[in-house]
Amino acid sequence: MEIDYISVPHPSIKDREVTFIFVDDKLDLVSAKFLVHEATFGGINGLIPGRTSHKTRATRIGELYRHLNDMGLNWRNATETDIKIIRNAMLCWDANDNLSIKKYTYEPISNDAMNAKLSYWHKFYNYMGTIGEFFELNITTKRVKKKINNNKLLSHLNYREYSQPSYSDVWVLKVKPSPVKFTYHAISQAEYFHLEERLRNIDIVYVMIAYLMVETGLRSAAALEVKEEDFKYLFRYLSSGMKDKDTVSLSYIAKGGNLNKCDTPIRTIARLQKEYLSRAYIKRKRLYTLKCNRLGKEYNENIFWLTKKGKEVTYSDLRASFIEASERMGRVKNRITSHWMRHTFATWTLINYSEKNNIPLNGTGISVDIRLKNLLMNKLGHATDSSTMKYIMTAIKLTNVTTHSGSVMPLKSFLESKIVQNIIREKALEEFDEEFDENLFDIVQYAIKRGVVVNDNLYKE
Repeated sequence: MEIDYISVPHPSIKDREVTFIFVDDKLDLVSAKFLVHEATFGGINGLIPGRTSHKTRATRIGELYRHLNDMGLNWRNATETDIKIIRNAMLCWDANDNLSIKKYTYEPISNDAMNAKLSYWHKFYNYMGTIGEFFELNITTKRVKKKINNNKLLSHLNYREYSQPSYSDVWVLKVKPSPVKFTYHAISQAEYFHLEERLRNIDIVYVMIAYLMVETGLRSAAALEVKEEDFKYLFRYLSSGMKDKDTVSLSYIAKGGNLNKCDTPIRTIARLQKEYLSRAYIKRKRLYTLKCNRLGKEYNENIFWLTKKGKEVTYSDLRASFIEASERMGRVKNRITSHWMRHTFATWTLINYSEKNNIPLNGTGISVDIRLKNLLMNKLGHATDSSTMKYIMTAIKLTNVTTHSGSVMPLKSFLESKIVQNIIREKALEEFDEEFDENLFDIVQYAIKRGVVVNDNLYKE
């Protein structure tokens, strides 16, 4: 079975897309009905879902099709037992639902990831039933009391015995949730520099995207949609007296489809101008134009991120680059993803703000400092007490880490990388401000003291 995915404009909603499944080069009409419905009503409370969720929805159904096909089945003749076999294989469980790593040759997915797939497969079968499609699967459900979640810490104290609990039907195949995580995925500045070096070996375009995300907090989808005009007014900004650490507003379309703004530092625009716009982008745009003319493809004048071969950078390309870079860093299991850049941005922002305003993160009690919550609200576009607390815990964890596996840049690499040296120099300028003296500044000693560089010559005999 050959499965492909093609995204096309939504038939009735402006600026939205739907991803369809093609099986052996033919459009799968049954799943197409479901995917159009989901792209219209699949969000919270039946609203329009996020702009990029249509891709995930399609791949989850395609995954179900593929696993059933490997068993000689399809979605119509599969039984609940068949779905359980697929579930156990993904979790690396034996027939008795016990972990059995030795039985499989791959790593198990998390319980939460498995439950997300099961929930969506459940939704798929329910919809097929409502439109009268025939299938043999009988889904066994159980009644489960819904958890109270009002996005507030200690929300259980607001519970009243006389309140009426609500229930939902849950597929019995769903498993116990993964352990609760009290932190987000974020990396240190040293680890980030190490990541940049690995991305640079793949393509400078991925360095630039990662840098934009870690400087602005943009999600991957929004970062991939920026335009040339967003970064071409550097001279105008500098002529007006703005400095590197000042910011300008960048408009972007948020996850839910709303038009939002984020703060973009002048230093970010300057670096994109110097390393991408004035060099790589010009050559790549020419290649892209030639390719469109040669292949008869529609020319998109808003394309900004292009690979060495003049190909538009897609989310799949970005994801693959982070996987490769992570593996080159020795992170085979705990790979860094592009979304980590958003969490890293928020964590770094929180650390810097708390230090400048003397807000001790370790002293956070049961209530969140409203200044920190408002900061994240402004920078990320949303924030709750619980998410702010998780970022505080992430910041504490990051600042208390004394070693990072493969994260500190060796001195030799640091001396060869003018990019990293420029970034370190910018940090020093920001730290010392008017006291900065170029004649006395030793960039190597500064980088070593700040934990960004390790003098690997000291460990050689």
